[in-house]
Amino acid sequence: MIPCFKSKTLSLVLIFASLLFGSCLKDGVSTIVLESGINNTGIPSDSQATPNPSISNPTVSIPNVQYSVETEGNDVVIRIDMTGIQNPETDEWIRLIGTGGESGVPQNVWVSVDDKPKGILVHNTIDDASGNLNIKNDFVFLVDNSGSMGDEADAIARDIIQWAQKLNTNLDVRFSCVGYNGLITGAMNLTSYENLSDYLNRSSGTDRTFGFAGDDADALYAAKSAYDLSSQVECGTAALRFADENFTFRTGANRIYVNFTDEPNSPHGKSGFSVTYVSSQSNWSTGQGTIHTVYSDIDYVDFEEVPDEFEKPWRMSEYTGGTILYASSDFTGVSLDNLPVTKAMQNSYVIRFTNVSEFMDGQYHKVKITVKSEDGAVKAEKVFDMIFG
Repeated sequence: MIPCFKSKTLSLVLIFASLLFGSCLKDGVSTIVLESGINNTGIPSDSQATPNPSISNPTVSIPNVQYSVETEGNDVVIRIDMTGIQNPETDEWIRLIGTGGESGVPQNVWVSVDDKPKGILVHNTIDDASGNLNIKNDFVFLVDNSGSMGDEADAIARDIIQWAQKLNTNLDVRFSCVGYNGLITGAMNLTSYENLSDYLNRSSGTDRTFGFAGDDADALYAAKSAYDLSSQVECGTAALRFADENFTFRTGANRIYVNFTDEPNSPHGKSGFSVTYVSSQSNWSTGQGTIHTVYSDIDYVDFEEVPDEFEKPWRMSEYTGGTILYASSDFTGVSLDNLPVTKAMQNSYVIRFTNVSEFMDGQYHKVKITVKSEDGAVKAEKVFDMIFG
């Protein structure tokens, strides 16, 4: 039975829900506090939903997602934001089609809660010229500034500035940066494009990402020691965790990391800074972000890995559904237009469903997203736990 509430109570609960839900817990579980109401959202009913198809031998990875609560009148809706998925055979970015298909195009994405199919409505951002979807993106650039990156440093700074400027004109985006080698050598918390540009243009070469800036520069500098290893190694995972645990992300914003490096990830024997750290939801929840990699030593791609010592940094992208770009050692040819993360964001999705009162028991529930194109070229599945309030 769906409970009824007085309007004052409903308003308070909905306000509390919108504030509470956007913050994802470190164990990969979020709490949703929801109310009921007649569904006037245009979302297909669960009676129209079909079960998630079974997936064997996935061809792609579904990017990590951000989930939140929206209200429309008396209706409360679960919203899942996800960056784009690429067809591995054609390199095209696919459109996702929800329950019932669309103008003769069959459904290719399904969502279930505890294996119960949900009716879903999908919005593809590529179709949203007006920008009405209001998708927020918080970008973090992780930049290896060790000596071997000397040739790439100025080109990376140039591209970050040009990229940020272009994205800033038509999207709701904030930007930040972490410089690292085996130490956290510099950082700026999430801020505007203009502030990031000023930070990167203070100097030249690898010095661009040395030093701490912003209103919380002293606090960031004080926090860095917990992530410092040896100056003789490079550890992008340490920089990732530094940003995740110290930066001020916006509620409901997609967290997007781009790691620029030309060396293996070297945790220096500390498993907490291994690339495998982000492979477990107990460490890295779906809401903590997707990691993209630009690796600028294509002659050194097939090296033999040694766990916790000598790791392929792009594993973090594989684990979180991010993109990977292999660039030349002088960064030739890398630009805003061919960074895959740009297209992934421009071709992102909003998936919405409602009618979740039966799951509001404070217990863990399994959410499953399945993507399967009609020709079978794109097959993927992501499963994560949520607690519905």
